[in-house]
Amino acid sequence: MRDYILTQSIARETAFAFPKLRRIIRSWFMKRDLRTLERFDDYMLNDIGLTHGDLRHLRGLPLDVDLSHEMDRIRESRARRGVRGR
Repeated sequence: MRDYILTQSIARETAFAFPKLRRIIRSWFMKRDLRTLERFDDYMLNDIGLTHGDLRHLRGLPLDVDLSHEMDRIRESRARRGVRGR
């Protein structure tokens, strides 16, 4: 199922005339939404598998990086190691 979603995501991105511009704008909006997550306390962030350090890392990434993919990667790597956000 995950492969299907990834394939659909790639196909949709290439369907637009300016896929890189779309990705940059989407990342800009997501970085703006990170401010909401930064207001969460450690307990709430831990519940979704992130830390304030992760949010700082995500905020520092270039705009052409898919932040939702990076956020999922961070959470999955912690889940594999059996570590929750601290």
